[in-house]
Amino acid sequence: MAMVIDLETVAIDGAGSLVEPVSAPANYKDEAKIAAYIAEAQKAQLDKAALYPWTARIVALGWCEETDEIEHVAICNSEAREATVLREFWERVVDSRGSVTHLVTFNGRSFDLLVLMARSRMLGVTAPVLNVDKYRSPHPDLMQILTFNGAIPARSLGWYARRFGLNTDDAFSGKEIAQLVADANWDAVTAHCASDVRLTRQLAERLGVLRPRPVAA
Repeated sequence: MAMVIDLETVAIDGAGSLVEPVSAPANYKDEAKIAAYIAEAQKAQLDKAALYPWTARIVALGWCEETDEIEHVAICNSEAREATVLREFWERVVDSRGSVTHLVTFNGRSFDLLVLMARSRMLGVTAPVLNVDKYRSPHPDLMQILTFNGAIPARSLGWYARRFGLNTDDAFSGKEIAQLVADANWDAVTAHCASDVRLTRQLAERLGVLRPRPVAA
């Protein structure tokens, strides 16, 4: 049995306090240019905070079990809710012997699985150590498959979906999640996460990672 998952994340509160010190190149002499360089470099760090496991927090966790006909999304509009969702997730995917359901992702070995483990540790949620080894992980990563283990440059999930002729009717992109969360537009966050789970599932079927679901008559 396998489960397709996808996360939506934003930067943690206070991420700015974790920005690494930045210095302008030695050949910069003008104070205004030095200040502008430092400000831009610090902004670049903040922009990436939502994509780094130790400075990201989960705002939506979507999943679809191999036998499911629909996608499920749990919204995490607070850290307390995030912790609850993580506990429920691990209870769902870890059996009594400690075995973990195979988690199918797009870029999960470099992001989603790492965020799940990091956030669980930060929030005091008991979680397994997932195997994210490039060659030995039991958790299929479609990005690894589609790039032949990094032999060619990666594209976005939407790009691959379009290339395989899948319907990409999502009205939002991952870059808009932070603003949607700031606006408390949880319906849009839910719709985007569900769309990503659906596209990941469909790509997994096309790539032979999952068996295609029967088409309703």
